Amino acid sequence: MKNTRILLFVMFLLLFGDAVSAQTFRKWEFVNPADLQITVSANKTELIAGETATFTISIRNRTDRTVQIPYKTGQQWDLAVYHNRTQIYRWSQGSVWADAPHSVPLKAGETRTERLCWASTDRLGLPLPQGIYSIQGMVMTQPRFLVSNDCKVRLLPKEVKKTELIDARLNQIFEIEIPRYSGNRELNWQIEYEYNDNRLSIHRIEKTSDKTIIFFHPKRTGHVNFHLFAHHDTQDVSVALERRSFRVEVK
Repeated sequence: MKNTRILLFVMFLLLFGDAVSAQTFRKWEFVNPADLQITVSANKTELIAGETATFTISIRNRTDRTVQIPYKTGQQWDLAVYHNRTQIYRWSQGSVWADAPHSVPLKAGETRTERLCWASTDRLGLPLPQGIYSIQGMVMTQPRFLVSNDCKVRLLPKEVKKTELIDARLNQIFEIEIPRYSGNRELNWQIEYEYNDNRLSIHRIEKTSDKTIIFFHPKRTGHVNFHLFAHHDTQDVSVALERRSFRVEVK
């Protein structure tokens, strides 16, 4: 029994010593993510597909003391773009940084920023499919980099109409006329509500020789924002030709 107690005591000392060493190592080598706030923001939340978007990545010291930010190489920042949860772009891809371990002091409450760009094109230089993309900024600290919040941007068609305001009366059907054809090809129009809350619904759709007429039924008072995207009948909305926007005030 006595030998067992001695063995347990020795093991405790060894474990305690390892824990102290690990804590000392962490203070020297690691940075506490809770001490920092990493954010990314877009200069524009909507842009024409194929244009270049600019993002600002920030790192802020949330503590009341100076924090040393450790880096393993000369790279301090990075940017990733995702579409349908798949990473389609990494700012640093193809670049090489020399091994240059260093640290940068960040004073209490201080913020450092960097701007990185993304050309919303594919490898052939063609505009990417339209839609919503998610962006993450990164601060390349060691031994693991820190990731920001998600930032959303939307790629749009080349032609974007200004928002049209419509006054509507409760339960009184109103209509919107839009082109039926682009050249000799028929258009499909896809509706997307920004805000509706069951205030507005499509009553029926009619087609004339050159127009598509959408009849709407206002069911509740308030405002409704929506977009109409036009694309050829053999394609989908990710290659829309134009976007028309509407704000309906139901009274």
